[in-house]
Amino acid sequence: MKRALLVSAMVAGAFVVAVPAAAEPAVDADRYRTDGGGYAFLYRYDGGKRVCTIASDPTTVRCGISAPAGTRITAKNRTVRPEAVEVTDRGWRYLDTLTVQERPRELPAGARLSVHGASCTALSDGGLECSVDSAGFTQDDGRFSTRGRKLG
Repeated sequence: MKRALLVSAMVAGAFVVAVPAAAEPAVDADRYRTDGGGYAFLYRYDGGKRVCTIASDPTTVRCGISAPAGTRITAKNRTVRPEAVEVTDRGWRYLDTLTVQERPRELPAGARLSVHGASCTALSDGGLECSVDSAGFTQDDGRFSTRGRKLG
């Protein structure tokens, strides 16, 4: 009986710990809608603001990032350090640059924007976590990490 209670308490404790991580407050997506029908926002990281866009058909997240030191891609026959990442339901890839015409609003720390099956959360200490299905990335605390398949 004591063993069963201990296991039940451990399971309940694990459940309670897991709930807050998925409970970031969702924001009203319409506040981030652009004139072109997509969505755009700013997030804080490493002392500055970076921009992200979310488009539909197919759902695509593009964000300015700080790529890991030594990361290089070939763009227009030049080898450059990527300044952005693109995520779709198929996977992720680096981009050489990201240009946005709109003046987006900042996504508040701790808030989550979810549209078209994409979800991005501004982390409370600066940084961002975004995903489309199982593909995504996290920019946090001096690190950039990805999930899912790397696309060509």
